[in-house]
Amino acid sequence: MPKKIKMLIVDDEIVVRQSCIDIFSEKSDRYEISTVSSGDEALRVLRSEKYDVILTDLKMPGMPGLELVKCVKKGYPDCAVVVITGYSTVNTAVEAMKLGADDFIPKPFTPEEVFTAVEKLNVKNDR
Repeated sequence: MPKKIKMLIVDDEIVVRQSCIDIFSEKSDRYEISTVSSGDEALRVLRSEKYDVILTDLKMPGMPGLELVKCVKKGYPDCAVVVITGYSTVNTAVEAMKLGADDFIPKPFTPEEVFTAVEKLNVKNDR
């Protein structure tokens, strides 16, 4: 049986977190999903748990998503990071990618867009 892909969803909106859980649980039993509502919480969880993928919002209270991308890529370079945002501009997408984000998805997104982006990472990285 293939290893489950551990994913951490980071978003201050419960509806987005739940939507992401639904997307991955409906499409595949290969995902083990945890959620937190802030970048600070994500870093606390990362100290004790290893994740393959982090799906993070860009704009959140406290630590913004770009800062989380920077911290994750510095401290946990094997972890893939996908940024999702309702504040999509070319500049923020470029900045996220420069900081090490593996993909950037504007909200509103379709379930297929998010699932495909994460699946691509796992094929590429064969975690």
